[in-house]
Amino acid sequence: MASIDRTKYLFVGVDLHKKTHVAVLCNCFGDIIKQFKITNAPTHFPTFLDNVRKHAEGKDVVFGLEDVNFYGRSLAKFLIQNGCLVKEVNSSYTKKKRNKGTNRNKTDELDAKAICMNLIMEYDAHPIANPQDIYLAIKQTLSTRNNFVQMAANMKTSLHNLLVHHYPNYTEFFKDFESKTARGFFHTFPSCEMVGNITADELTRILQKFNKSVPKNKAQEILDAIAANGWVDNGYQEERNQSIRSYIDSINHLEQEITSLEEQLDKLIDETGYPLKTIQGVDTVLAATFIANIGDINRYKHNSQIAKLAGIAPIEHSSGESQNRYSNKLGNRELNTAFYSLALTQIRQGINPLMYEYYQKKIKEGRKKKQAMVYVARRLVSIVFSIMKTKEPYRQPSIVEQEVVGA
Repeated sequence: MASIDRTKYLFVGVDLHKKTHVAVLCNCFGDIIKQFKITNAPTHFPTFLDNVRKHAEGKDVVFGLEDVNFYGRSLAKFLIQNGCLVKEVNSSYTKKKRNKGTNRNKTDELDAKAICMNLIMEYDAHPIANPQDIYLAIKQTLSTRNNFVQMAANMKTSLHNLLVHHYPNYTEFFKDFESKTARGFFHTFPSCEMVGNITADELTRILQKFNKSVPKNKAQEILDAIAANGWVDNGYQEERNQSIRSYIDSINHLEQEITSLEEQLDKLIDETGYPLKTIQGVDTVLAATFIANIGDINRYKHNSQIAKLAGIAPIEHSSGESQNRYSNKLGNRELNTAFYSLALTQIRQGINPLMYEYYQKKIKEGRKKKQAMVYVARRLVSIVFSIMKTKEPYRQPSIVEQEVVGA
């Protein structure tokens, strides 16, 4: 049931774009009263609001925007500052509602109408928009960090593809590129012929510049592996050597930036006051992912709203005596992945005995492993919601405590 009398309100659905937004003003039955086009610039927002109020004829208006943290951020902040009620509409549910009809046309006006209908029909399911700057800062910092991680991973793959031509058997003496010794060696000797006249003692002294505790036999191990496999002289070797050095320098720089961004995220997380890192298995990145995608927890009245936002709450299909539940693919996939990742940690034996027992219980009841994981993730939604609401650190209950409470 809606918490408002929708007959006393009008509703505006806004389809957001980079340059020009499209909006429709509807009554509670979805009848379009007026369409608007708004230039996405703060100087044009007052005219839009004046026109909406003019056609509303004294009725209160609820605005629905799909994205209040990107193209719609400026408009959402303007409307809120002017005393308007703004709801953040889940774009996945708008798409589902639009696809239900027989009209396969897609226009900005139809999208705005679909957003408006979603706002009307699912009013309580949508949180109140509250685009605070700190949540945007966390989201942008996290996004930058994740992009750098992906870039570093891609560079490591490219570096491997170059090194296998110079050192076909390099994994015999270095398992990966993560150690300072490995990176220092390949930066100094990007090709085999450069090691040809180096003795084991000389190579040991070079390696110790990068790692003072390098094993004494490491240099001889490298030289033996190179001698056993040999090498082929290739043209333009210096150009390829420079490519290897450039990749190593870039990877080192990116990892320094990633560390700096994670330190920045730690400070921002502390500012929010949400002690999510007190949950075992929640690190800086996971805590930032929760906060960036949930935002201000005061927008939500119940943890079921978070479950629906994350796509963890199942979709029910029932007819007569047949009742079935299916997984929800419409939620925020980044948030869904974060809860699933936390669930994977929590069900490990010795991490959280309560969650481990709960997971095993669902398996014994005949649930598939993936289904049991969804049950665990749903419980974790309640825990994260409670911690963010109360701002109290997580105190992991024991199985004994649970038995006493249930007695």
